[in-house]
Amino acid sequence: MAAVAAQLNRGGGVAEHSLEDYFTAHTGAAGPTSDSTLSRLARPRLEQAAIQTALQDVPSFFQGDCQQLFEEYSQLYSYWLLQMSSGYNVLLYGLGSKKRLLDDFCKSCLSQSCHLVVNGYFPGLTLKQVLNSLSSDLLGHNGTFKSHTEHAQFIVDALALDEMSEIFLIIHNLDGPMLRSERAQAALSVLASSKCVHVMASVDHINSSLLWDQTKMSRFSWAWHDVTTFQTYKEETSYENSLLVQQSSSLALSSLTHVMRSLTPNARKIFELLAKYQLENKREGERSYQGLSFSECYRRCREDFLVNSDLTLRAQLTEFIDHKLVRSAKGSDGVDYLTIPVDDATLSQFLSEFND
Repeated sequence: MAAVAAQLNRGGGVAEHSLEDYFTAHTGAAGPTSDSTLSRLARPRLEQAAIQTALQDVPSFFQGDCQQLFEEYSQLYSYWLLQMSSGYNVLLYGLGSKKRLLDDFCKSCLSQSCHLVVNGYFPGLTLKQVLNSLSSDLLGHNGTFKSHTEHAQFIVDALALDEMSEIFLIIHNLDGPMLRSERAQAALSVLASSKCVHVMASVDHINSSLLWDQTKMSRFSWAWHDVTTFQTYKEETSYENSLLVQQSSSLALSSLTHVMRSLTPNARKIFELLAKYQLENKREGERSYQGLSFSECYRRCREDFLVNSDLTLRAQLTEFIDHKLVRSAKGSDGVDYLTIPVDDATLSQFLSEFND
């Protein structure tokens, strides 16, 4: 026991070292790599348009059975309308795409009603766009708000003043990558709690119910319906990034958000520092923007207490470069400059959404 205690006392000094020092000490050793890359495949990667053209020629199995299911679900349209008029909101779940079913519901039942269709699977979608569509197009208000929840509450209060007004909010993929954040779901739940707003949405993730706590679940007041369609997710997955598909150099907003959520708080602040500098110093349409020099980046990170050495910063930048978040290139003066390969509009939208 005395030997064990002595070992524990000697090992206690490890806790005094910071976590960043540990990773810095182990980043020098390069692990074994393989030369089996995607570029060595017999068939090269195709562009997204070529993939979509090839998928159109794939035969659809069990098409008759899927059509029969669709016709059976279409008989429930009046029942869904009754549930929404009774204070509930309709949530469709089950295996298969429900886009065709929701689109047909809108065409058949809501052609004479005020409704807004939201494609939650679209990577460029923002909740601000949804709320602005409701407040500006429906209420004619173009003001600004401190948060999405405040914006949603304004819409609810404005609709409550007119008892005759009601709106149907149709959301494809409520659990989509741009709507699954806690703030987005909180704002949508505020809208759903209004008697003048009727929400009909679809979810596809098996853990979609984990998006809502007791408060949000009470606001949504879901009426759950299993509408397994066995339809392919052709439209929903057309915007997904794949290693087998040739992508453009620009990063999708959804991919950028997904990677950033997996980083440490200090790493996120370093990326935000690079992003803000690029937005402030790169003029619209300018191609001569070199980027932020490594020395200047290190100085700013030291001032904000984000790194304790240049080795720590280089290790973090290597992770950014591996994820295609940042590019590093030498300028004409031989200095390393850092740039983010994202257009200004997408980068500005990412900062506003990620920090909201």
